[in-house]
Amino acid sequence: MGATIRDIAEKTGVSITTISQILNGKGSRFSEATRNKVFQTAKDLAYKPNFFAKNMVTNRTNTIGMIVPEVTDPFFSQMVKGAEDYLNAHDYMILLCNSSQDSKREDLYVEELLHRAVDGLIIASPNILASNVFTQLEALHKPYILLDRKRHHREEGNIFIDDYEGGYMATEHLISLGHTNIGIITSDDSFYSVEERLQGYQASLKEHGILGSPAWIMEGDQTMSGGYIASKKLLETADITALFVTNDQMAAGAYRAALELGIAIPDDLSVIGFDDIELAEYMAPTLTTIRQPIYDIGKTAAKYLLKAIQNPNEKMANKKMPLDLIVRESTKKRIVNAE
Repeated sequence: MGATIRDIAEKTGVSITTISQILNGKGSRFSEATRNKVFQTAKDLAYKPNFFAKNMVTNRTNTIGMIVPEVTDPFFSQMVKGAEDYLNAHDYMILLCNSSQDSKREDLYVEELLHRAVDGLIIASPNILASNVFTQLEALHKPYILLDRKRHHREEGNIFIDDYEGGYMATEHLISLGHTNIGIITSDDSFYSVEERLQGYQASLKEHGILGSPAWIMEGDQTMSGGYIASKKLLETADITALFVTNDQMAAGAYRAALELGIAIPDDLSVIGFDDIELAEYMAPTLTTIRQPIYDIGKTAAKYLLKAIQNPNEKMANKKMPLDLIVRESTKKRIVNAE
């Protein structure tokens, strides 16, 4: 059993009330000698404050709820790490919930996290939460940060990238290499971010006078297997020389589909992904991709949320995170054979 305030009192001869006030940061009226004696004795006894008792004094739990669609997804696991590293450095813990892309479970998790008195929430999801959930958050004056969702819901507290810009950048890179028949592997439009990447792809084609074809577009689940199935269907039916895959996991599946069909990357098919998860650098050939700063997105969300907790009346800023084109070995200049 750990040391208690009573143990510190017996060692120091200081009253329990005085020790409690000093340890809870309210002991400025006591002498420096008394404060030092209490702190040193607490350290010597390896004293840890009772979590629930401290919560009653400070009205905080030093816990943050975080909801992600799929914790096993390398993208979200890296985002969680960014948030957790920052929060741990500031004496906060994360309660992590995996919604498995189920909007009902997501709503339930918000309610449960509020019931557990978290100090704030970080919500990463392609789904739009039920309006009553947001009503609860705002009624309780509970700060929250939104990741990976539409930005028209509210004017502040959003950490985001420009997915349209990313889709445009990816397509521009392929066009700059001389490709005009460019396919895209996307997802169903409930994933709004992927839909915006598709719109960026279409805008780039149009700007260059390239008449895109519906046959160049294929939907799949945002997984390796989803990328594999969608890419195989597309490559078997469409005459393309380049492929934009709207996330790196799906791009790994596209590699397998190309291999099975005897299509060499990048000699027969240039491939570009999106996200720059760690896997991209170790694929063969290494994957050209649009990098979003995944770790920093999580870290920034945690930083903004703690600031909102500490300054509840201060308006939260929005933050647009940068995108970068990372050119590796999976894309190359198209060589047109002379007739």
